[in-house]
Amino acid sequence: MSSTSGLPTRGSFESDLIEAARIQAQHGLGIGPGGTAGGAIPGYRLLKEIHRGGQGVVYLAVQEATRRKVAIKVLREGPFAGENDRSRFEREVQVLAALRHPHIVTVHDSGSCAGCFYFVMDYVAGLPLDRHVELHGLTMEQRLDLMATICEAVNAAHLRGVIHRDLKPGNIRIDPQGVPHVLDFGLAKLSGTDDMHSSRGIEMTQTGQFIGSLPWASPEQARGLSHAIDVRTDVYSLGVMLYQMLVDRFPYDVEGPLKDVLERISSVAPTSPRSLSRLVHPEAEAIALKALSKRPEDRYQNAGELGRDIRRFLAGLPIEAKRDSTMYLIRKAMHRYWIQSLIAGGLFLLVLAFSVTITLMFKVQSELLEQAAEDRQAWLIERERLIERAAEAERRLGVPPTDASNEGGNESSKP
Repeated sequence: MSSTSGLPTRGSFESDLIEAARIQAQHGLGIGPGGTAGGAIPGYRLLKEIHRGGQGVVYLAVQEATRRKVAIKVLREGPFAGENDRSRFEREVQVLAALRHPHIVTVHDSGSCAGCFYFVMDYVAGLPLDRHVELHGLTMEQRLDLMATICEAVNAAHLRGVIHRDLKPGNIRIDPQGVPHVLDFGLAKLSGTDDMHSSRGIEMTQTGQFIGSLPWASPEQARGLSHAIDVRTDVYSLGVMLYQMLVDRFPYDVEGPLKDVLERISSVAPTSPRSLSRLVHPEAEAIALKALSKRPEDRYQNAGELGRDIRRFLAGLPIEAKRDSTMYLIRKAMHRYWIQSLIAGGLFLLVLAFSVTITLMFKVQSELLEQAAEDRQAWLIERERLIERAAEAERRLGVPPTDASNEGGNESSKP
């Protein structure tokens, strides 16, 4: 009897049941009828753990009704979680439920079961941003195009008043089609509102801990200035990621004692990307360094501006990061319209050559006329001098003055 291809083997089915049982036992929950996790999270069967963070654990699951794979984030500690943890967890659900964008993960369901808080979202297969770039060997243009798409997704959140505050390659997942998805809004903040955890955030920084991901944190986050955090904070984190895309390293050293790292983030200027790799285009460097400005007012004012400048660079258009330079704008226009510039330059040279030729011809003609006038004047002066000398000679010889008309008349009167 031949086995049917494509069907799970008994061993793999039992392994799934064992893994599901382990997951449920870990949360103190029972397994539902038929060996599924229906009794734990109704309507879903947990398959395996795919991520564990400081706030929660994310599992791959199957929605029983549709057989669709989903991701379920479960709050760690379950019923023993603190009030702040639950509030932050609920806020992430509210934020994601309000965002609808093809590059931001979507929430489909949420609730609690046996004291465990959870929410159900899209399952995005694939790799984190940095691993995707490394394994697929993306070109610089492909990396920048990917970053522009990520900036556009973050800007969609900004337009809804949502500040991510924890942007890093691990929170950007690239699916098998190469499409990026922004994940993990657990530390998100609504702009224009007081952050209920702001004072706690400063305290934790002062006591040697840090809320968020330190290597990608902004100077205002490093200084614990919660009131200064806005969408430009996300721009800085995107700038760190862009810098990594260009040279595969951080703008400054992010290892060592927390105090030293915070000081470097706050005050140390990023190393010039072109000093690390001559393959980095000067304009790409300018974009990254503008996003990494220590003062928020010197950065791009939102993720959309950063994304648009990357798109302009890829299209060969002038970028905002260098728009203050007139010569730069001229060079960019000539580079973009090089055929028209070549034709215009050729016409300009022809007109210039024609103008120079005509000018020289007029100059030569004018010099020749002046010389002729001078020669004629000299001839007239010499003629008058000779006439005077002839008259003086005749006077001395006693010869009566002759007149050209009389001479002519005398000659005509002769036989």
